[in-house]
Amino acid sequence: MTCLAHESAIVEACTNLVHDYAYSRDHNNANDYANVFAKNGVFLFRGQRFEGRDAIRTRMLDSAGQTTRHVMSNIQVTVESPEKASIVSYVTVTIATNKELPIKASGTTALGEYHDLCVKTVEGWKIQKRQFVDVFTFGD
Repeated sequence: MTCLAHESAIVEACTNLVHDYAYSRDHNNANDYANVFAKNGVFLFRGQRFEGRDAIRTRMLDSAGQTTRHVMSNIQVTVESPEKASIVSYVTVTIATNKELPIKASGTTALGEYHDLCVKTVEGWKIQKRQFVDVFTFGD
């Protein structure tokens, strides 16, 4: 594999992690959500720290009853080495407590960025550290 092809494969794997995170979160799949992260992965969200897959899985389970949609865009992957990459992606999040579709939403809940550190593990590429950064907030 050429260097460029190798880098391209890393970018694709990391981009897939961004999409897999959003899809599993929005479809209430706590196991897939947690497994996007490395076993000892860390998720930093608005002053809270969730470390390890069990804590990350529990974080999602604790938000049961919500309907969410994460719209991911502007995914910028920077390959730092054959085993490490960083990602910045934009996210628009809408959250509602109603489960019956279609949901009448009052608007966007948050627009921000995810700052990720991805690493190559024996399980494949995983998020080692994810931090949500608020850019715009909406509502009360």
